Amino acid sequence: MTANVLRDAHPEQGVRAEVGEIAAIEALRGVAVLWVILFHYWVLRIDAFPKDPWNAAIASVPPLRTIVSNGYLGVELFFLITGFLLTLPWFRHALQGRPAPSTRDFYVRRIRRIVPAYYMQLFFLFVVFVPLYYGSNYWMRNLGYLAYNIPAHLSFLHYTTPLSSASMNVNGALWTLSLEAQYYVILPLLAPLFVRAPWRTLVAMLVVATAWRWLSSHDMDALVAWQKGLAYKDVPESAIRHLVETQLPAFLGHFALGVMLGRAWLLAHGPSSGIARAAWIAAACGGLLMVYLVHSSLPGFFGEYTFATAPLAFALALHVAITVAPRIGSALAIAPLRFLGRISYSAYLYHLPILFNWNAYGPRDWGWMSFATYATMVLAASWLSYHYVETPFMKSIRKEPWPTNAAPGASGAPSTSPTTTANGVAPSTTIASSSNS
Repeated sequence: MTANVLRDAHPEQGVRAEVGEIAAIEALRGVAVLWVILFHYWVLRIDAFPKDPWNAAIASVPPLRTIVSNGYLGVELFFLITGFLLTLPWFRHALQGRPAPSTRDFYVRRIRRIVPAYYMQLFFLFVVFVPLYYGSNYWMRNLGYLAYNIPAHLSFLHYTTPLSSASMNVNGALWTLSLEAQYYVILPLLAPLFVRAPWRTLVAMLVVATAWRWLSSHDMDALVAWQKGLAYKDVPESAIRHLVETQLPAFLGHFALGVMLGRAWLLAHGPSSGIARAAWIAAACGGLLMVYLVHSSLPGFFGEYTFATAPLAFALALHVAITVAPRIGSALAIAPLRFLGRISYSAYLYHLPILFNWNAYGPRDWGWMSFATYATMVLAASWLSYHYVETPFMKSIRKEPWPTNAAPGASGAPSTSPTTTANGVAPSTTIASSSNS
């Protein structure tokens, strides 16, 4: 019964079957997850471990410090990549005059892609990482907390209330998995809208995202009060508003920008002219520079709309690297980054609980070996999860030959890599910062 329920009847409609592998996307996933990992290592050790030479070296170079200390922005790249990839089959079917992809099989592929590794990580989180960090009798002292968090995490609803949004403050990075799963649920409803009216749908999603962020800061008093009443302990209103502000509606604009980038890539008919390409590259560089400045020397320049700078700049850069000047993307697609991209989902799942426990039990003054040892543990856990959990479930039950009609610009060899996602310590209590494809 289970095999039939999770049987992908149309594996030829999957993203990689439709368009092949985009090597630069794989590498950008690697960039995103590396950025997030470095950010969390910085945030969780800069004060507690002042002698750590890795953070000392980063702190000594102001531009590097700015980049690393804002690594939560890596999740913005993850969300763009998810938007880029997952709607491509709908666009391609429309271009070819074929019926829309099967909604049921889309859900099956998403379940097979993210649930097994996520559930395995949850097992280790509840049974190993949390008791190891807080003490072996932690759950016996917090049975009600446990009873709420298990179903909330299993159903991907943990980022809906402050009782579970921080994932026991041991793996707060899981907040993005909640948003990703919710986006997957509504994507088959959104995709036809993007196919029929792409620009109007983009504008609508941007308006919804902007309005949600504004309302979460200036209104929604009833929702905020209800959420505050659900908190396990007394939580400041600002933290509750931050939780509301970083729920799915606030990121619909990110996903929508990614969708339009994917559409542009699919419709591209060749390299741009020299002048147009130079203009796009200049715009992308200017956007990235602006993101750097508003997080260093010009904080608050755009006020409460600063949140829009990163997705817009990253969207420009992604468009240039993938579509306008693909040689830039090809130069980025080096083997180490592509490897990180392949294991990025598992790396995202495990890097934070490993870091919390490494900080608790590892040597306090191990010099350069501290980050090297931590990174080795993360890579080992990620590779094991990718190889023994992710990969078996990504092999479709029904095997089909690799299609010969993959989209131009894609390579012919299928490859699997997740995206994900983001900030580690939950945005409900700290700074906000996924995605799987």
